[in-house]
Amino acid sequence: MPWLEIRVTYSPQGDLPADELIANEFSAVGIGSVSVTLPDMEPVEGWDPGGHTEDTEYAVTGYLSMDGEEGGVLRALEERLSALFERSGIPCEITTETIPDTDWNESWKENFKPVHLTERFVVCPTWETYDPTEGEKVLLIDPGMAFGTGTHPTTRLCVEMIEHHTKEGMTVLDVGTGSGILLVAASLSGAREGLGVDNDPVAVETAAQNLALNQIPESFSVVCADLISQAGKAYDLVVANILAEVVVELLGDIHQVVHADSIVILSGILDEKGPMVEARLLETGFSLVETHAEESWLVMVAQKKAE
Repeated sequence: MPWLEIRVTYSPQGDLPADELIANEFSAVGIGSVSVTLPDMEPVEGWDPGGHTEDTEYAVTGYLSMDGEEGGVLRALEERLSALFERSGIPCEITTETIPDTDWNESWKENFKPVHLTERFVVCPTWETYDPTEGEKVLLIDPGMAFGTGTHPTTRLCVEMIEHHTKEGMTVLDVGTGSGILLVAASLSGAREGLGVDNDPVAVETAAQNLALNQIPESFSVVCADLISQAGKAYDLVVANILAEVVVELLGDIHQVVHADSIVILSGILDEKGPMVEARLLETGFSLVETHAEESWLVMVAQKKAE
């Protein structure tokens, strides 16, 4: 069965997270996996781009099986993007292309190249090669249909904080693990044990594969569950790269998975929703240690208040 490639190009408007807003509209019409093109993101030095040409447009691209229903889905997306323009002023233009069944999975990969997450960590897709310089660590990732290639600001912010706060021998819980990239980063930063939790079985399968790809110890695992219901114990470091509203919900039960010295890293938070999350942290017995921002997204690091 052929696939319909739907590419939405847009013009950034101020600090609005246009890529995330447009990706949400894809998801709303049933297209759950997209790739994002950001022309101002530089690939890392040291890899040969071959025939790859540098992107000059901001775009979000998704794929839809051509089963006879694609016309209705496309019209629904057009309507939602029109409504998004009315709300936010983000202009969008849709182009489509029919992709043969054998080629569609390779098409979106063209937008995913090796990228520096921090000075030390480089995320590299499995279909590319990258020779690290001294001191660099490479995270091999095949995101499949799961969120977490490392190119989104929320993922980069989380990896930076994991690198900074992980101490040798720590235990780590990754809530909403997606591709498992944060578990890989935690292991490479010195954690001895980790658990990734996701309510999407496809993400759990993908994360398990990425742990294996990076030869992460068997003390790291992933389970399919809602939030922290299957965590089972307290962890030294808890990281959650999910939406602000879900973070607020998570904090209601987080006492089940933290101890007095635990560190909590929260991301996926738009800066306008930062005060809401900070207020909830205080309500649930945490002190805000530090906050960092990138492209209107926040990462918050918190710790239990001293008794």
